[in-house]
Amino acid sequence: MTATATEAAGLTSAQAADRLEQQGRNEIPEPRPPGVLSRAADQLRDPMILLLLGAAAVTIALRDVVDTVVIGLVVVLNTTVGVVQEIRAERTVRALRRMSAPTARVIRDGSHLVIPAAELVPGDLVQLDAGDIVPADARLLEATALQVDESALTGEAVPVEKDAHAEMGGGLDPRESVGLVHAGTVVTKGRARAFVTATGMDSALGRIAALIADQPRRPTPLQQRLTELSRVLAIVALALSTVVLGIGLARGESIGSMFITAVALAVAAVPESLPAVVTLPLALGAYRMARRHAIVRRLPAVETLGSVTLLASDKTGTLTEGRMVVGRLWTGSERMFALSGSGYSPVGDIRLMDAVELDATDPSGRDGPAIHAILRDIALCNDADVVSPTEADGDWAPIGDPMEAALVVAAMKAGADISELRTRYPRVAELPFDSERRRMTTLHRYGDE
Repeated sequence: MTATATEAAGLTSAQAADRLEQQGRNEIPEPRPPGVLSRAADQLRDPMILLLLGAAAVTIALRDVVDTVVIGLVVVLNTTVGVVQEIRAERTVRALRRMSAPTARVIRDGSHLVIPAAELVPGDLVQLDAGDIVPADARLLEATALQVDESALTGEAVPVEKDAHAEMGGGLDPRESVGLVHAGTVVTKGRARAFVTATGMDSALGRIAALIADQPRRPTPLQQRLTELSRVLAIVALALSTVVLGIGLARGESIGSMFITAVALAVAAVPESLPAVVTLPLALGAYRMARRHAIVRRLPAVETLGSVTLLASDKTGTLTEGRMVVGRLWTGSERMFALSGSGYSPVGDIRLMDAVELDATDPSGRDGPAIHAILRDIALCNDADVVSPTEADGDWAPIGDPMEAALVVAAMKAGADISELRTRYPRVAELPFDSERRRMTTLHRYGDE
């Protein structure tokens, strides 16, 4: 890139427009959704449905109207339910993507702007703060106590410390990318200014998406079992029909009448209602999961989820919700206090804790000043925050490092107004957390001092 891109003014609007036209939008292209006929054809490729279609062809040849109508209704019902479920699921996913479309803070023409992340181009200067999703691959120009959650790319749950002055490589190995941030990762702590180097499919996230798109779709356990059942039923029906045909001919029956009898027996052996019996419970499962805010794109996936018997983890053997809660508070005296509540909701209280159980003693007594001083300090020496529930998400959500957010919630449970505290005691200097000091230090101004 030219020197213009590294200037404080960032790109000009004209430069950004030209690069957007040349490089394309900063997004992962979605494959064109199949049409209704294509979806219906996919449903009809199911082995059990193919067996029913074969049986329907025979019943039509035999002029068996009742069986033909029954088989036709089952096939139509199965196909309709599957197609409708796929279309509804994809519409929901597209709506969610539009609602959660990320934005980016950039510097263009010397001004700070908030634009859709899809309009970022290589050479843009972006601002990053705790809680932001990194909108594109970028090289750090400035970084203060920056930590980034790169689990979406590397699988490592521990946030990675970033350094704008580190030597950089081109890979995803943490040792090679300390001075880089990648699209799709989350800033958990600190702030930074970065120079966009790759967008869209050229980013690390885009390369992973390309690899995933090349993977073939494997049949689900239910589809595998139905395929095997269809094969067994076809073989058994053909064998029995052949035996009946042979016995009839041996007894002197006419070839025409015995052929019709053998074909009718083969059709009768096909369980016409089995696809409907399988599809309806899957549709009901998808409906119930939708009520729990889980979207199922394809019906067989419901059964796949139900077939899970073991979850393997390569970490410590535990799976967590990624939440932290302050449970105990010690003021330096011999007494310890417990904080009630769960998650990041600031609903709870602080109670004196004795050796046996929680005591409802109000902590506003001799330890009250110490408790409020501790909670004030942990709210000030903190870069995180929590946001109240929204219509899209009914839970309180952290912004920034989970541990720091838990400390903020603890202060709020004691009635602290975080915004008022940070306004009253503005930060004037800081020493970010590092592994040697094992602490973070901030200096605040009180009043006009």
